[in-house]
Amino acid sequence: MTFGKTALRCWLPAAALLLALLCPLPVAAARAGTAIPVSVRTDGAAADAVYTVELTPLDAAPVPVQRALTVKNGGTVYFTGFAFDEPGDYRYLIAERSGGAAHTTYDAHSYTVTVRVTGRPDGGLAAGLWAVRSGETAKADGVLFVNRYDPPETAAAAVTASAAAAGTRTVKAAAPAALPQTGDGFPVEALAAAFCASVIGFGTAWKRR
Repeated sequence: MTFGKTALRCWLPAAALLLALLCPLPVAAARAGTAIPVSVRTDGAAADAVYTVELTPLDAAPVPVQRALTVKNGGTVYFTGFAFDEPGDYRYLIAERSGGAAHTTYDAHSYTVTVRVTGRPDGGLAAGLWAVRSGETAKADGVLFVNRYDPPETAAAAVTASAAAAGTRTVKAAAPAALPQTGDGFPVEALAAAFCASVIGFGTAWKRR
């Protein structure tokens, strides 16, 4: 009986160890995330337009939660929901969708964003990123799309004409007052008659002297 208990005590730890090796318990894997900021700006006259920026994973990079974001007039939005489980470089292409806003020229450039995932001393993962604009090789300061809004020529001409008319009216208002015309203010005929009478009276008085 004693021998059986001793053998059981020896085999139980060994069986537990074997079970742990064959059926390991799940361990939370290291994971890194990041957010990619994208800015949109509209130059020119104010325009009430909604712009859409799109993200496309390259080389089987993990797909984020959102692949398209909208921006009204201008501002900054963020692509989020990335999950990286292994170190490596993951690339994404970001471009602005060409919309149909009137009198608007859309930025046709795109950006290649690289997310570099590296291991940390504590066993976790860290992520850093940079972007390169299409047609360039240097790293960009950020992902920025610049659109241009130009009002129609007819509207611009109307504004110019309105400004010119306003200037003409201002000149008229600033003109000096007109001189009194005949019949306005002091009567010219009476002034002439009085002048003649004074001359005749002066001559008569001079002769009497």
